[in-house]
Amino acid sequence: MKTLEERVQRLEDERDILGVLYTYGHAIDYNYEEEFLDCWTEDARLVYCALDQTHQGREAIARAFREHTHAPEAYHKHFLAEPRIRIDGDRATVESMYARLDRFADGPRVRSFGRYVDLLVRCADGRWRFKERLAQRETRQAQSAG
Repeated sequence: MKTLEERVQRLEDERDILGVLYTYGHAIDYNYEEEFLDCWTEDARLVYCALDQTHQGREAIARAFREHTHAPEAYHKHFLAEPRIRIDGDRATVESMYARLDRFADGPRVRSFGRYVDLLVRCADGRWRFKERLAQRETRQAQSAG
């Protein structure tokens, strides 16, 4: 049986990992670039599978962030659901589902949905960060957003 300290550490790790997952959506939707970039290791990899785009390293991820739409120019929301977190020491794998809600001329609609497959690592400062994020979209892109 695990000690109380080990059990508490696991709960804290899970909470901190969830914080990284949630920060991704808030930061990309509202242009919080510094918070977004702090979610990634220097050598991280972000892959948008359906677009066949790979962004290797924090600088490439920063460029992808800047090319993405943000409020107030475009309102959208990234939602995360049912994350399954598996922690092994200073590494964690997470599978979660996502949906992106966009504003269209006729009202809000789900633009895409799919799943994220993530690898996070505990960094030297004790913070968890993405080492790799695979965004696996399972829908076709909706018509243009308004």
